Amino acid sequence: MRWIVPLLLAIAPAQSALAVSHGSDASDRLSYVLFDGNDGSSMMSGSSDDFRRARAHRAGHSPLLYVRLDDAAYVIRDAALLARAHAIMEPQRQLGDRQGELGQQQSELGSRQAELGDEQGRLGALMANSTPLQMASLATRQAALGERQSSLGAQQAALGERQEELGRQQEHLAELARPQFRALVDEAIQRGLAQRVD
Repeated sequence: MRWIVPLLLAIAPAQSALAVSHGSDASDRLSYVLFDGNDGSSMMSGSSDDFRRARAHRAGHSPLLYVRLDDAAYVIRDAALLARAHAIMEPQRQLGDRQGELGQQQSELGSRQAELGDEQGRLGALMANSTPLQMASLATRQAALGERQSSLGAQQAALGERQEELGRQQEHLAELARPQFRALVDEAIQRGLAQRVD
């Protein structure tokens, strides 16, 4: 399985956007990790092992492109090629940001749902030891909480559908970027700007 994942390499938790690439075959295996030197972020298409290997070749926070092409691994540090690689990946990065924003909204809704669930649990405990008169009042409160929970569930489902659509768009962008990225890597190898590291 291939991943396109924007990673934040800061202390804050990483937000990711995942897209599966289906168009590659065994004779054209291309994986890469592209580190940005400015904000500590990276873009990748490959495995966590690729990311670990790429990080091992990086000096501090310097920009770097790690590429695994079939069975060979390369590191590219040329500023012009790195700028082109970032330009190729920019639409995916922007979409990843949008996915991260949706993920944050989903997380906030999940927290609100958990709070309502806690409140429903407290009301349930009260109902267990209540008089018939108290039970009617508590049941009304419980029903109102159920309606709020249902509303939050509908919002969560809508966000999930939007997240799925962004995932499909991410996959499409990855497929569009793949030949451009492959051409950039081939050029780097031909020009001697890709250092073999395996």
